Amino acid sequence: MSKSVEAPPIKVIKELSLPGYETEVLPNGMPLYMLKGGSEPVMRMEVVFRAGATYESKSSVAEFMAGLMSEGTQTMVSAQLAERIESLGATLFTRGGVDTARVRLLTLTRFFPELIDVVNEVINAPAFDPGELKVYADNKVERLKIDLKKNEVLAYRHLTESIFGLHHPYGKNVVPEDYLAITPEDLRNHHAQHIIPQKGMVFVSGSFGDKETELIRNTIGSWNPNHINGSAVLGSYPDDSKTGYQEFKGPQVHQAAIRIGRRLFPQAHPDFDGLFVLNTILGGYFGSRLMMEIRENQGLTYGIYSSVDSFAADGCFYISTETATDNTSKVIEAIQQEMRKLQQELIPAEELDMARNYLMGHLMTQIDGPFSTLDYIKSMKIEHLEDSSFAGMVETIQQITPNQLRELAVRYLDPADWVTIVVK
Repeated sequence: MSKSVEAPPIKVIKELSLPGYETEVLPNGMPLYMLKGGSEPVMRMEVVFRAGATYESKSSVAEFMAGLMSEGTQTMVSAQLAERIESLGATLFTRGGVDTARVRLLTLTRFFPELIDVVNEVINAPAFDPGELKVYADNKVERLKIDLKKNEVLAYRHLTESIFGLHHPYGKNVVPEDYLAITPEDLRNHHAQHIIPQKGMVFVSGSFGDKETELIRNTIGSWNPNHINGSAVLGSYPDDSKTGYQEFKGPQVHQAAIRIGRRLFPQAHPDFDGLFVLNTILGGYFGSRLMMEIRENQGLTYGIYSSVDSFAADGCFYISTETATDNTSKVIEAIQQEMRKLQQELIPAEELDMARNYLMGHLMTQIDGPFSTLDYIKSMKIEHLEDSSFAGMVETIQQITPNQLRELAVRYLDPADWVTIVVK
């Protein structure tokens, strides 16, 4: 007869602090953030520019510009550039997002002197070859056409449009024609206006020393093109947020994609940390109320979650799930019921303690090692946060009370203030 095994005791994390890191200002004015550590001779350098979709004058130009920066330079075609990087076992990654464009190099430290000039050229002298642009655009169009056949993709697109508005950079969505309309001249113009030291930051982590830092100063840190100083401030956009119920016909007729959300604010807002805790209890982890009630108790979905997302200049709170078409109304009512419960009832101490332990463990993983820690610091810098914001988050997680959480729920979880999107 087998013996039962007791669950191991839960280890409570009582203290957590942001590891120290070094900073300096490079000769061209770019801030350099450095965190040394790790047992392997590997380092990572990431150069980030405030050059994302927020600042573009033509749809998708920022994403295309960033993606094509690693597809050839003035002296190396795409294949030569790829071979140069791969021959040294390194990885070069370029990508554009809503707020930033990023160039990331991961390499063995001993090869950094051979690669820093390559990265510098990728940043300041990309080719934007018409042939590479056509291939890139065709691939993006095909992927978008596939995505647009999925109810969950359509639901998220409608959600962001409804939360932020069609003309807000966080709310607008692309169509295939946008990709096909981009020209090499568009890419060069966006690059000239926004890939400049005044809008850049450099992050270096891993195993490196004075030699590597000096190389950065003498390459990326000394680069100072005579470019136009593009705006680094998000423009003013009207609050076009919608509420209520919206239903759209989707290609997958037997499954409904449900997205429910509202507009919030950037992470610097004083209510953000408390909402981060409240979100965890509502739908932010596997033990959340939405998972327990709608998935486990009622069996209406395979998965459901909620998220508080922040960007450099705005934010949103949303809930996502998929269900059988016939269950759509039941799921929406169950979600709204859980939101109302948080407005009306105090969260039990045991449930809140479980969420606290989960969040402290989550934060601990965010600062586990130099790469992860500097990623966290990078997000803070992008979102204009002070280092004290980490301590503030820890304090909120540990000290927030059930009464304070109910007050936040009353303020932000009224279903009447949210938009409900259904694609089925």
